[in-house]
Amino acid sequence: MALAMAREARTPANAQGVMPGGVVYASSEVHMSIPRAAALLGLGHAAVRQVQVDEAFRMDFAALEHAVLEDLAAGRRPIAVVASAGTVNTGAIDPLLPIAAVARRHGLWMHVDGAYGALAALAIPEAFEGMRLADSISLDAHKWLYQPLDCGCLLYRDARAAQAAFSHTGDYTRSLLQDPVERFAFFEESLELSRRFRALKPWLSLRYHGVRAYRDSIRADLALARHLAASVDARPELERLAPVSLSAVCFRHRGDGRCTDAELDRLNQELLLRVVRRGRVYLSNATVRGRFALRACLVNHRSTESDVDAIVTEVLAAAGD
Repeated sequence: MALAMAREARTPANAQGVMPGGVVYASSEVHMSIPRAAALLGLGHAAVRQVQVDEAFRMDFAALEHAVLEDLAAGRRPIAVVASAGTVNTGAIDPLLPIAAVARRHGLWMHVDGAYGALAALAIPEAFEGMRLADSISLDAHKWLYQPLDCGCLLYRDARAAQAAFSHTGDYTRSLLQDPVERFAFFEESLELSRRFRALKPWLSLRYHGVRAYRDSIRADLALARHLAASVDARPELERLAPVSLSAVCFRHRGDGRCTDAELDRLNQELLLRVVRRGRVYLSNATVRGRFALRACLVNHRSTESDVDAIVTEVLAAAGD
């Protein structure tokens, strides 16, 4: 939905009603939903240009600017940049403020993919400097607001951009001339028509518990992730594969010290299956610089330090099975 708004606002149809193509920029750690959205919008997967990341898996904003200038020189149309506020693999937070500056210089729509991490701004706002400059932000209440599936949210700066993308007029210029209050209807600012009242769940939870309870709980999850990272670092059998920016911890078993990377990938794939079969902790996986990683992500208000300690215990026990 955000990219649909970006396309309408930045590259509207010409007099013949033809919608031009364009380029969307995102880091090489981008979530699969972004190229999928570009494909569904008719831009195509190739319209998403992946920008290299630094050693901490954050988008290189100098490389972003270079890519934009290169596309402009080639006659292509830059539309939007998607910055990650917590990548799904490692929890990396892109440098939002410099990315916003690049977006403003070149007239790009800035979308922040905060599905996993943006709500951590309640607890560590300093890590998300520049997010307030976004044109749109996506976040999932079923992650760090501890709600049931499927409770997601799209925030956007200008309701007129949403009306232009989703209302029957489909005209951004015309929508600028109308009072959004006079045209207030959810289906004119959304891809959805009929829907369930999913917003009731987070609204009731926030009213009952208060924002402070969520802030404290998110801080506790962040602390648990740091505790897990320290526990992994303390074990010579284990190797952490990425910094811990939020609450995702990626690591692997080192094997016998003589394994190749390909052999370690196979070892850890089998190890993950063993851990899950044991039924005491559940881990997911990620690919970190081409290597298979065990991934623990703390986004549960009931998690405790003993739960986190069990992760290392179970991985080592499974390795000995």
